Amino acid sequence: MDIYIIRHGVAADLDSEIVEESFRYLTIHGRNHCRIVAQRLKDMKIKFDCILSSPLVRAVQTAEVFASVMKYDEEIKTAIELIGGSTYNRFLQLIKRYSHNNSIAIFGHAPDVNSYSLNLIKDNPIKDLQLNFKNASVCKVKFDPSTAEGNFEWFLNSENMKLIESAEK
Repeated sequence: MDIYIIRHGVAADLDSEIVEESFRYLTIHGRNHCRIVAQRLKDMKIKFDCILSSPLVRAVQTAEVFASVMKYDEEIKTAIELIGGSTYNRFLQLIKRYSHNNSIAIFGHAPDVNSYSLNLIKDNPIKDLQLNFKNASVCKVKFDPSTAEGNFEWFLNSENMKLIESAEK
């Protein structure tokens, strides 16, 4: 199965109006940037069978922007395992629950998106590469639920839209 791990877009900072981390929403720049990254995925002919998102506002909004651009018309599901701070084992259980899908998009937060991506990749030299999950960056992992092992396919750096591909492709 293909797993696309995506960090949420640029969100508003905490201030006198937004006093809780969970209420941070995407800025206009964040939404526009997400549209550009989603369009790149659409141009690459990527389709999602399932979208899972952290229930926090900025992650759900990012998932909605990607879904809109990529013409995904199924339900966006939220998972508390993606809020942040969940163990890798809980994340893995979430993946296994949705392993009947061919491709899953997962919208979450740093630093979890980085650690989950690297933990999915087993015995792969790409682990030495420090994935820099800036807002709206995407990592694709080919994952085998029966062995719980994945192979790095590519990483899309949203800052420069550079695609870093596995040498094994």
